[in-house]
Amino acid sequence: MKTTLDIDDALLRRAKARALERGTTLRAVVEEALQRSLGSPAPVHAPLKLITWPASPASRVSEERVLAAIRSDRDAAAHTPARVGVNIGVAASRRHLKKGAE
Repeated sequence: MKTTLDIDDALLRRAKARALERGTTLRAVVEEALQRSLGSPAPVHAPLKLITWPASPASRVSEERVLAAIRSDRDAAAHTPARVGVNIGVAASRRHLKKGAE
């Protein structure tokens, strides 16, 4: 993108000299300085793709079963060390929901 900036004469001379020393362009020197000053850009994450499929009536989970699974996970997490609580909670949810579907 093109833009116009008013830059201090002495600073501009220093930037041009740096570009000559490196054998690069003034633009590259200015972009590098801006990048260092502003830090790394925030990572851009690809949007998540939601995959769905038709559910049979037998595979539907009631709201009550979901809430019961959440309560069960919270109770289990309260008695589990924090570093493994998440993994155990996910596994417990899957087991709990699977048992209810049988």
